[in-house]
Amino acid sequence: MKRFKRIYVEITNACNLSCSICPGTGREKKNMEPEVFDRILTKIRPYTDYLYLHVMGEPLLNPHFPEILNFCGKHGFKVNIATNGVLIRRHKESLLESDSVRQINFSIHCLEIQRNSEIPPGYLRDILEFIREGRSRTEIIFALRLWNMKEGTSPAPAIISEIERFFSLPQKIADMNIKGKGIELAPKVFLNFGEEFVWPDQNYGVSEGKGFCRGLRDHCAILADGTVVPCCLDKDAAIPLGNILKSELQDIIENAISKEIIRGFSEGRAVETLCKKCDFRKRFSNV
Repeated sequence: MKRFKRIYVEITNACNLSCSICPGTGREKKNMEPEVFDRILTKIRPYTDYLYLHVMGEPLLNPHFPEILNFCGKHGFKVNIATNGVLIRRHKESLLESDSVRQINFSIHCLEIQRNSEIPPGYLRDILEFIREGRSRTEIIFALRLWNMKEGTSPAPAIISEIERFFSLPQKIADMNIKGKGIELAPKVFLNFGEEFVWPDQNYGVSEGKGFCRGLRDHCAILADGTVVPCCLDKDAAIPLGNILKSELQDIIENAISKEIIRGFSEGRAVETLCKKCDFRKRFSNV
């Protein structure tokens, strides 16, 4: 039986913010119900130990989020969560009392890139206080993400200054010798930087046939309606492989479409239109 390093499960595709770097999805807005989530976890349990509760949408917006976390614990999964953090106070106890939460990633770049939404007062402070309490009560890994960087730019001074003060850093972040894409602010607390990412869209962009991707090799994604797609960047289900609520995962990942995608990347070529227009595949090759 194939084993994945992780499986993405989208528990909602709705969001409470409107970030300029996020294209959103054209799919119907949907929250995954707890019973459906439980059923999905039963089906995928033999295939991975790690769940990532996101594709599109804000996971803490699902009205059944505490129940969903309980099901993760029931099935013995370790969970990574990516959130904008706006609702962190609402779900503080559910997150900190869960035995399944492994890592929480906060997309704090939302502070800088709102189009039609307002960030609540004290937003960043609430996240930092949550991390402080989380460090004292749990072994959770925390990451603050600034993934809206552009070449030659620096993070917003106000954000960086608040982080520096909160963690009493011995030197300014701008003066640090940052290796890779981030720094450790405290034990199990990280600040990660990333260049602004362009989501792939099968209707736009340049189509190139060469490349490699780890989709369907070490991960796959399940959308809010149960549709299985090759990776977490298929925001509109451009490559529907099947539905986990109607079929078994083994049958889905071994069907003709899945096999051809894997075979193609093994030969250094993208098969699907979305894959041909996805720049992420270039990270794994010299294309």
